[in-house]
Parts: sequence; structure tokens; C-alpha cells
Amino acid sequence: MIMKLSVVVAALASFAAMTAHAHVSLSSPCGRYQPGSGCPPPPAGQSVDYDIDSPIGTYESQDSPLCKHTIPYSHRTVYKAGETIHTEYSVDTSHFGGHCQYALSYDSGKTWVVIKTVIRDCLKGVPQGGKYTVPVQIPKDAPSGKVTFMWLWNNAEGNRELYSNCADIEIKGKDGGKVKGVAPLIANYGHSSFYIPEFPGANDRDGHEEFAKRKPITITVKGSGKSQSTTKPSPKPTSKPTKTKTVSPKPTKIVTPKPKSTKTTKTVTKVVTRTVTKIVKPTHCS
Repeated sequence: MIMKLSVVVAALASFAAMTAHAHVSLSSPCGRYQPGSGCPPPPAGQSVDYDIDSPIGTYESQDSPLCKHTIPYSHRTVYKAGETIHTEYSVDTSHFGGHCQYALSYDSGKTWVVIKTVIRDCLKGVPQGGKYTVPVQIPKDAPSGKVTFMWLWNNAEGNRELYSNCADIEIKGKDGGKVKGVAPLIANYGHSSFYIPEFPGANDRDGHEEFAKRKPITITVKGSGKSQSTTKPSPKPTSKPTKTKTVSPKPTKIVTPKPKSTKTTKTVTKVVTRTVTKIVKPTHCS
């Protein structure tokens, strides 16, 4: 009886562990160190990740960096600017979907610009082992360069987790330019990150308002194939100062009436002299 009870408890614990994690990974384009067929071998010194569909962290901890693996593939999938990436996923349990963000980096993951966001319904309703595709269009004016393409997913149900995989791609576009968007929202990834609660129900609070507050980002890529970038927040409009026009006073012309007599002329001369002395400062000549 005790043995049977132990077996049941172990089975329930195993089931709880399976249902607690969603277990999803980016399978196309190949996420780094993806064990799937058709993906390139890992870089020298690295191994195939057979646990690639596990989260990179929870609200309690950061277990892996963004992308899950930081060393890129030597082989890159080539896309043209404006082309659509038809992302596919290896799905074990999707847990009522969640929030997905898709971002590009031209500087090996130091700076990210989000080019697509799916709120609440990303991976929703996908059966175990089922296929799921999200089309993500590369900006038409995206410059050429070696680029890291990142997928982020916050699951709707289960442990408060963050999933992330990255694919190494090359974009063929114009020589140098800018990519504008927003910085990714990093949620449920350590205590310092934003917390998104479970939201399996239609009326559950899902943190969607925080996505509208993401910081605007502009990545500037230098020409001649250089993948260096700078990040600048979008400038806020400033009001122009009001110009004040200075109007110089026009000189007042004093008209002296013709004198009728010698006595009157002297009197007028005194009045004019006093008036000029009060208005105009004397000028000293060197």
C-alpha cells in the first residue's frame, strides 16, 4: 500500500513539474544549439542543447542569459530587407499562450530593437507537438549586416517565466542606415524585472499596458558592412523660443519756429538747449 502511494505521489510530482513549465523553443530559423535536423553544429567548444525548450529564468531567478546562448553560429540564414521570417516553434505545452516579442541586434546583443509584438495570444491553443508559425517582417529599410534575431515569450499560465532563443541571420539591405522601434520589455526574469502575473482568463490582468511604455530606440548602423551601432532615445519635441524684435526709437525732430523778435529768439534757444541736454547724452571726441 505504501509502495503504491509512493508511486502515485511520484507520478503526480512528475506531472506537476511537466505542467509547471511550458517548454517551447524557436525551431526555425534555428535557435542557437537547436538539436533539430537541418540546424548547423554548435560553435567549437559548445554542445547541442537538449534542454533548449526550458525557460531562461523566472521572477525568482535568472538561469541563462538572453538568447540562452551567447556565442553565435558561424553559419547565418540570409534574408533581404523587407522579407518575412516565418518563425516556427517546437511546442511541448503552450499553456494558454502569452506575450511574444521579436527583436534585432546589430551589435551582438548589446542593443535590441523590437520589430514585432504579439500580446496575449502568442502560441495560444497549440497542441502538444503541434506546429505554430508567426510571420515577422524585417523592416524594409533595414541596413545590411550580421544580425541577431531574438524571440522572447512570457507564458500566460504556470510559473512566472521568460523564454528566449536567438537565431543568427544576415540581412541584405542598404549600406548603412537606421532601424527604429522600442526596447524589449524584460519581464519575469529576476526580482529586478517587471512582474507579469498569470493571465489564463480573458479578464485577468496581463501587464499589456507596460508594453506601451517601452522606451523608443533608434539603432544606427554604419555603412560599408560595419555592424556597429549606436542607440539613441527618440528626441522629445522642444518648443522654439519666441523671438523678440527690438525696435529702435525714431529720433524726434524739433522744429524751431522762426523768431519774430530778438528777445523771442533768445527765449526759444534756451528751451531747445535744455530739452536736448535731458534726452541726448553728450559725445566726447578723442
